Amino acid sequence: MNFAKRFLMVAGAGALAGILAMAIAPKTAHALVAALVQVANTPSSAVPVLYAPAASNVYFAMCENFVNGFAGSCTLSPVPAGRTLVIEAASIITQTSSGADPTGAYVYTSGDGPFFYIPMQLQSPAGFLDNYTGQLQGRITIAAIPGYGLTPRCGVALGQNSNFGEFYCTISGYTIPAS
Repeated sequence: MNFAKRFLMVAGAGALAGILAMAIAPKTAHALVAALVQVANTPSSAVPVLYAPAASNVYFAMCENFVNGFAGSCTLSPVPAGRTLVIEAASIITQTSSGADPTGAYVYTSGDGPFFYIPMQLQSPAGFLDNYTGQLQGRITIAAIPGYGLTPRCGVALGQNSNFGEFYCTISGYTIPAS
């Protein structure tokens, strides 16, 4: 019992001395803590680094168009020759007559694809209009098609004929050298 009392008294006195030392000399205490906690970037425990693309490689494009009957599409800005497009985010907003809801919304590069479908969700209807929005996030890499280059497009397909409708498409990302 005496041994435990003495041990606790010594431990308490040590903790009190440490707190007092931190109050009197905070820079020294901070240096001591910093010396104890070292972060090293070694091959076995590497810290990831993120490099932002150069401003000249940033791609941001918008297009809009009317829906003609059951479908509509619009063309975005072409990607510079010799570059591959990396899409970080794409969004489509539709506004159609009531009941003529989108059955598909997508980003594509040519009639043969590839097609990247964007799930659409109904927003609050406004009178005789249905409003849908959809967003696609993630990294999608689209290489240029030999002989065609790379011009992204957006498209919308409706479940029934619409006498009124329009949509807006936005793509953002960056370009990298074609491989």
